Parts: sequence; C-alpha cells; structure tokens
Amino acid sequence: MSIVVGFFSSTQPTPRKFLKAQLLMKNLKLIQGIKTGFSLVSINLILAFIGLEAVSLGFYFSQEKQLFYTRKDTISQVREELEKTGTRLATDIINESVLERLHPLFGYVRKQGVFRQKKALFAYKESGIRVNNYGLVSKYDYPFAKTNKNQFIVGVFGGSVAYDFAINAIYNEAKGNQGFIQNLKQIPKLKDKEIIILCFAIGGYKQPQQLLILNYFISIGQAFDLVINIDGFNEVALSHLNNQQKIELFLPSVQHILPLTRLANDDLSVMKAIVEISELKNNLSIAINKLESCKLALCYGWKSLQVKGLLDRYQKEIFKYDEQIAKDSSKTDSIDSLVYLSKIPQVLEDKVAFEKVAQNWYESSLTMSQILAERNILYFHFIQPNQYYPTERVLSTEEKKFIIEDNPYAVGVRKGYPASISKVNSLQKAKVNIFNTVNIFDGEKEIVYRDACCH
Repeated sequence: MSIVVGFFSSTQPTPRKFLKAQLLMKNLKLIQGIKTGFSLVSINLILAFIGLEAVSLGFYFSQEKQLFYTRKDTISQVREELEKTGTRLATDIINESVLERLHPLFGYVRKQGVFRQKKALFAYKESGIRVNNYGLVSKYDYPFAKTNKNQFIVGVFGGSVAYDFAINAIYNEAKGNQGFIQNLKQIPKLKDKEIIILCFAIGGYKQPQQLLILNYFISIGQAFDLVINIDGFNEVALSHLNNQQKIELFLPSVQHILPLTRLANDDLSVMKAIVEISELKNNLSIAINKLESCKLALCYGWKSLQVKGLLDRYQKEIFKYDEQIAKDSSKTDSIDSLVYLSKIPQVLEDKVAFEKVAQNWYESSLTMSQILAERNILYFHFIQPNQYYPTERVLSTEEKKFIIEDNPYAVGVRKGYPASISKVNSLQKAKVNIFNTVNIFDGEKEIVYRDACCH
C-alpha cells in the first residue's frame, strides 16, 4: 500500500505547478480574447474605411465627373479655378509678401534678388534669367553693351503678355527649342546674327510707361537694333480701374501703385493684410499639393475639406483687402503722404475716359516710333488679342470657363478696344509699323487663353 500511495503522490501536481497552469490558461484565454477583440475592431475599421472610401469616391465623382482611380488629370479643380482668376500659388512664386518695389521713374519694378532664392520665381532660372540691376527680368544688367558687331539687340516693351513673349523667347533659345529667335533668323540678314533679347516689360505696365522707360534707357546709352511693343489690353483695362479710383488715367496701374504707396507711408494695416494673405496663399498651395498627391479617395475628400476652408479664408482676406484699398484711396492725396498721385475731380464717363486713353496710347506709340526712327532703329507695335474683345474666333469649352462676365477687365476691353483700334489707321499713315492682331487666333483650334484676364 505504501508503494501505491507513493506512486500516486509523486505524479500529482504540486500547488505551485497547479497555479502556474491556471495562470497560463487564463493568459491564453486573455490573449485569445484580445485577438478576437482586435479582429473585430480591425474588421470594423476595415468596413468603416471601405464605407468612407466608397462615400469619398461618390464625392469625387460628383465634383470631377470621373472615377477617382481612373482619372487622367491629377490637377485639382481648386487650382484650375484659382488659375482662371489669375491667382498664382506659391509653387509658382517664391514666398515673398511683396514682389514689387516703387521706382522713381518707372512706377514700380521687381524686387531685386528674387531669382537668387532657393525657390526661383519661375522655372527659367537655369537659363540665366533673373531680376537685374534695374528690377527688370533679363539675363543681363542694363544698359547692355554689345561685345561684338554680330550681335543684334531686340528690346521688348509692354505688360505681362510682352513679358511672357520675351522670357519665353530667351528660354526656348537656351533649351534649343523652336521659338521667336529661330523664326527671326529666317530673315536672310539675321541668319548668322547673335540675337540678344532684352526685356523691359513687367505685368501691369501701360502707356506712357513704355515710352518713359524707352527714353530713359536710350538716354543712358542702351543700344537697340529692333524694338517690339506689345500692348493694348493694360491701357484700357487698367486705366479703367484708375478712373474708378479717381486716379489720373495715365499714371501706373492702381492695382500695383496704391498698395505700394500705402506701404511707403508705413500703413501697418496694409502690411498686416499683405502678410496674412501671403501666409494663407502659401498654406493653400501646400494643401493643394497634398490634395493632388492623394492616392485614395478618402484622402482626397479629407484634404478637399481642408483646402475649401483655406480657400474661403483666402478669398475673404482678398475681398477685405480690395475693399480697404478702395475705401482708403483718398489717403493717397493726403498732405502727409510721401508719394504724390495726381487725382481727377470725379469719375469720367466711359466714352470720355476711353477716348483720352486712346489718344495717350496713340501719342505714346507715335513718339516711340519717331525717337527710334531718328536713330535708324526698327520699331514694331502689336495690339494683343483678348478673349473679352469679340472676334470670329469660337472659344473652346475649356476657354469659355475663363470668361467671367462681371470681370472688371471686361468693361475696359469691350469699351476701350474700339477707341484704341480706331487710331490704328492714323498711326499707319504716320509711318508707324503697327499691327492690329486681335484676330490673330481666329483660325487657331488649340486652346489659346489660360486665365480669366488676358494671357
């Protein structure tokens, strides 16, 4: 009996081993429960994700009229809408609050050095294009002197369209692309010439700024073989805005000069508004970049809400800023103002205002032509086309999106272009090489216009 008892007693678990076994069983059950709970949570999260993704897919389709995963174009509708109104995001410009500077003779110029920043103002930095010693965009400082007799100097004057024309000509030449310089070399006498493009144009410039700038640079020794003036739009569209603000029609654009004038007068409210708008613009750009890089519809839907909030704030700040500038324009003729802007007693009737603008435009171009003719310098003047001036061209569906009927520029174009164009015959009789090119794209089937302004 003792042997049997001893046998059984030796095989029974001790209390310590028994407790360990129970603890192990409890841990196993707990782990199993956690796994089950985790699985349930995971399944619910996956189902929630699928549901939200499905909702987001529907949201995207309602906004863009295409399936998210099969979309060909990742450019967001928000970016397109901003570009239609001429708003350039921080991916296109460096993060600067004010890119212009007042100039005692030209009205305003670009801030020097912006092309030397880490983020270039445009994608042309590699071509050597920069803001030069006069605040103008060029490969060279001015006055530029010929280094050999084979060089042929072309000066380009006007506003943003003329600016784009000149800079693209330089860029295409640097890249070896077909462009204006290559076309110019098809003229036998210019076939072997080294053609130098000098840009004297800036967005918003209008007569008599082109005339004054030309006179200045000729006076300091700038040589030209050919001068091209591309204008027409700014003269009528921006002078119309000057008239609405009761600022002299022939002064630089109020859109540029009034904010700079107030900054020069240490108007802290304007500086604060500009800084806030700049920060919002930068944040909006970052948000849109993230939106366009989304791989899932859920990401797109969430980022869209963020972008919408920033866009609403940005537009409200712009509206408040414009209202503030318009309301406080009377400050520009204050005896305490450091910048003098001559004003007109009252807003002129459109017919009277546009006739004055057309006459000034006529005299400015005629004078440019005469000054250059005396120096045996060729002068060509082109009136740029604009989508708000009706021609036989049928706008594409995409371009029609760029038409904003209540755009303040539209009034100036529709009422001002006829007055300016009526002067063309007189200029031609005065031996000015002027060309009315408002119909130049009538036969063009490709998309021409890229915003709601003039470009």
